[in-house]
Order: sequence, then C-alpha cells, then structure tokens
Amino acid sequence: MTVAHPPRGPFIGVRAFEARDELLFSGRADEICELSTLWRRNRLTILHSDAGAGKTSLLRAGLIPGLERERARVLPVGQATSSRVWPAATLPDRNPYVLALLSSWGAGEPPARIAGWSVGEFLRRHDGIDRYGDPAPTLAAIDQAETFLRQSPSYEHHRAHFLDELFETLERHPRLHLLLSVRTDYLDDLLHVLKGYGSPGYAEFGLRAFSPEQAAAVVNRSMEVAGHRAAPQRVAELVEELRNIRDDTGHVRERSPERDIDPLLLQVAGSHLWGDPPDRERFMNARLDVEVDRALNGFCARALAEVAADYELSPYRLETWLRQKILHDSRRFAPLVEVRGVLLHALEDHRLLKALQQHGLRLHQLRRRRLAAPLRRLDATQWPAPSADPAARLSAAVRACWEGQPERARRIAEEAAFAAPGTALRVRADLQSLLGNIAYEQDELDEAVARYREAAKLYEALPDGTAVGWTLTAIGRIALAQDKQSDAIEELHAALGRSPHDLVVRTTLGQVLWEAGEPQAAITVLTDVIDREGDASEARRTRGEILADLGQATSALQDIGQSASRWPQPSTRAARALALATLDRVEAAGEELSSAIAEAEDNGPALLRAARVHELTGDVTTAAEFADQAISARHPRLPRHQRKTAEHLRDGA
Repeated sequence: MTVAHPPRGPFIGVRAFEARDELLFSGRADEICELSTLWRRNRLTILHSDAGAGKTSLLRAGLIPGLERERARVLPVGQATSSRVWPAATLPDRNPYVLALLSSWGAGEPPARIAGWSVGEFLRRHDGIDRYGDPAPTLAAIDQAETFLRQSPSYEHHRAHFLDELFETLERHPRLHLLLSVRTDYLDDLLHVLKGYGSPGYAEFGLRAFSPEQAAAVVNRSMEVAGHRAAPQRVAELVEELRNIRDDTGHVRERSPERDIDPLLLQVAGSHLWGDPPDRERFMNARLDVEVDRALNGFCARALAEVAADYELSPYRLETWLRQKILHDSRRFAPLVEVRGVLLHALEDHRLLKALQQHGLRLHQLRRRRLAAPLRRLDATQWPAPSADPAARLSAAVRACWEGQPERARRIAEEAAFAAPGTALRVRADLQSLLGNIAYEQDELDEAVARYREAAKLYEALPDGTAVGWTLTAIGRIALAQDKQSDAIEELHAALGRSPHDLVVRTTLGQVLWEAGEPQAAITVLTDVIDREGDASEARRTRGEILADLGQATSALQDIGQSASRWPQPSTRAARALALATLDRVEAAGEELSSAIAEAEDNGPALLRAARVHELTGDVTTAAEFADQAISARHPRLPRHQRKTAEHLRDGA
C-alpha cells in the first residue's frame, strides 16, 4: 500500500534550516564560499549578524554540508547549552557547558565516554589525517555563543572554567580551527573575552540581511524545489511589502534600506501566505498589505504568549511593559512588571528585541521596526494559547534551571508531567529526572530519590538500559551521601545489571566502594575499567586519588598524570599534592596545594588531603585547621571512614 504524504510548502517558518533542508536553502552561495575560505585559513573565525539573519541555517544547511562533500574534517554544529536531561547526581562534578558542547560535537559518541572528557581530550581523540596522510585540521563551530557570554546565576563558576578550557584548548591544539557564531549585539562581549585570553588573531565575517534580489531568488528557488511554478512578479511584491514600515492605520510611512530584507520575517510571511496545507492560489491572491501584517502579528503574538507562559507573567502585564518601555506608548497606564535579565534574554532569543551597548549599559529596542505596527495592534486577550507540547515545556523547564530559577523550573516540569499523555514515555521520564535534579541540587535527597525512581521505571518501559543505569547510579550516589553504604552498593550493582558495559556506571561503582570504606574492592573495579577501556580518564583519575590516600605515591602520580587534564578538579590537585608530599617533594606539593585550596572551600576530601600535606611537612596547627574544615564540608562531604582520620588530625594539634 502506498502512503500518501501531505504536500510540502516552500517555506519552513520560524525554525532554522537543517541539513535535511539543504535543497530549500539558497541565496547564500557567496557567503558560504567566503566563510568556508576564512574558516579553513584561520585558527579562529567569528561569524556575527543580527538575530534572524540566518547564522544557524547557514551553518547547518549550507556551510557544513558543503565542507562534508569536500571531505573536510568538520564536526557537527556545537552548542554550549542543551535541553538534554542528565541525572545530576550521576555526574556531580561535570561542567554542564563542556558536557553540552561535547554532546553536540560528538553526537554519535556514547554519552558515558563523553561525560569523562575535557574539550582537549575530545579533540585529541578526533584528530585525523588528510588524503595525503598529513595531520588534518579539525573544523569546529559553536553556534549561539551568546549563551556562554551571558552570566549564569546557577553555573557562573562552570561558565568561567568553560571559557578557560575552550580558549586554552584553542591555544594548545594547533590543528583546531574554531568558528564562533554570535549575535552582533554580543560581539563586543566576545571580543572582550578574547582580549582577556590573548587569543590568536581572528577573522571576522558579518552576515547581512538579504538584498531584494537575494530574497526574491530564495523564494523562487524554494517554490521550484517544492514543485510549484515560480511567480516572479508576485515574489517581487512580497519582498517590497516586507520593506514597508507602516503606521497604526496601515499607511506606509517609510521603507527600510534596500539591502535589509529580514530572512526570518521572509519565512514567516511566506509560510503564512502559502498556508497549511500549502496552497499556491492563496499565495497568489492574498492582499499582501493585510496578510503580511497578519503574519507578523501572529509571529509576535505566539512569541509573547510563550514568553509569558515560561516566565509566569500575565499576558496583560507583559503587553503593558512592552508598550510603555519598548513601543513608547503612553496610553496604557498600569503598574509595570519588573523585567529581569533572563526575561530580556528570552525576548532576544524569540527574535523580538535586540540589545544596544551605550555607556556600558545594555539598552533594548525592537529588533525590526517592521514589527512595531503589528505589535501595537496586538491585544493580549487574543494571544494564542502557549504550546502545551510536553517536550516544549520540558525545554522551558531546563532553560529555567540554566537561568538560576529552580522553583520556576519545578513548577513548569510538574505541570508538564501532569499533562503529558501516557504514551510520551521519553518526555515523562526526562521530566521526572529533571525534577530529581532540582531536588538533588537543593539537598532534598528523599524527594530526589523518589523522582529518580519514577524516571527509572519510565526509562525501563521504553526500554533504555543506559538511562535506567544512570538513574539508578544517581540513586546510589544519594544513598552514599545519606550514609547508606550498603544501599549505595546495591543500587550500583542494579545499575550494572541494566547497563553492564557502561563506563560511567562501572567507574561510579569504584568510587562508591572507596567512599564506603572498601579501597581494595574499589581499586579492583577501577583497574578492570581501565584495562577494558584503555582511555578511561575518570577511572584512572579516581584510582590515582585513592592510591594517594593509601600512601602509594608513585603509582598515584602516574595515574593522575595519565588522566591529566589542564583543568583538574580540586580533589585531584589535592591528591597530587599529597602524593608529592609523601615523596618529600615539599615545594612542588605546596604549589599544587595552593591551586587546589583556592577552589576547595567546601570539598571534604580535598581539605582532608590538604590537612595531611601539612601534617607531613610538620605544620600540625594548619593541619588541624584544614581537618576541621574537612569535617564541616558538604560539597562533597567526607566519606565516613575518612572522618576518623580528620578527627585525629584535628584533635592531635
């Protein structure tokens, strides 16, 4: 039986073009050629434009597919934030920016392997050779760089470390050719960051809006690809209408510059005019002045409705703020809602506003004056209902976590979990896992366990053994934090039963055994992981820390050195300091320890190792002070079997 597919229109609407849309993507041949040359020739290339100009589409549907056909070594488009949900208790020390970036660059890699890598380790493992057998450059792009230029209430420490790691990797990895794609209103922020790192010279490419000729060529080409006869005169009328800036009565007051056709608004207007299902006659016969404004009105209304829902604002209050502060409409008098940075960022991300830098301040205005009249005619009572799609609500909850608003994230996720259909197993499982993360990060450990258990049941029903294993691993880590060592080990063995070859689960079992006071069993498990995997840097790092604690300094330094990252955790630096002190390399131990302590103010194992270093060097008073801090530390706590060592050091001064 032949399945009838619905006809496809020539326009994709507000989403970005993907590789699958390559035939529909057009109008940027010159830009692709020039940017490809810059990227190949330069270690660092900056692509910038206003929002809506099509940077993401250019990368995904134009530049990278072309480079792949030329057999260049090019990674998938990277992003430093992600809506993917990982059980936070399973990966308590991972940098979320690094994890998001490597998950996008290494889309085909097992998550367990990526979770243990730094940016530099990932790139070393993806080095290659060209057709002549010479080392080949790796072309890597990060889209939406503004997401890691914005300060993060929840992850500011991780953001700073991510920037360190990214730009030091660029300096130390000579075959890396990095392209950063950023909005022009964040370009100065990016250049300021680059100046701070003394980064190599860079090439800059500004992507402009369409000229009328480009815009017309895009529409004509899209119509032809979709199987429709082009209508050049009608297309020219549409392009000209998008240049018209109308007042509230619909009269044209001015026109935008000729080379200023917004690619996003062209897609918005075209998809509205073509309709759903697609209908060429509707496109040909519509009154363009009315229907283009109606399309832009709908675009603005949907964006504002989504922002209001995500940020728990009444549509009326958001509309009032927009009229008074952005549209400068003094006819509406009402108490103004306080609009914080995250809400302004959301309005930027929905391509309604842009930011201008003036005297060190970020001032916001409409992204396009063409949107002013449609926005003024909006009535909040007629905004569409925000999307009830559970996947969209999950993404909104994840964004709230990134923005440092866990209670808002919790409310969004709980509402989505209640409304999600029973068949949406993946989304329901991810929502429960996210709720577990929120509870875990707020030290609501019993609630976190309950959420993770519900998530594990749903992952089991999919079935997804890796997700089940990771979720049970999270429960095991929490059990250990609650001093339930036997429960923790039991949960980890259950996780191994669901995902027996998973690197994260097996490494975590070794860590849990050590923290439960079974060092030899821990070393046996970790050694097995290392022997099987070879490049298991997290397992090797953990074994090195354990060996340092056990006084096996030479072996400890070997493990820590082989797992070495340019950005080791405080506990690892402290373990290296302890091993050096054990070997009477006092000066080197002191240098290593000072770096560790700067970041270890609440890290129990690192502080205990600091105490032991001072004991070995004869400073028992300082040793006692660090031991006391180690006993009080909470992130992470000292394992029970190490508390006796800390108490002995504290009380023996």
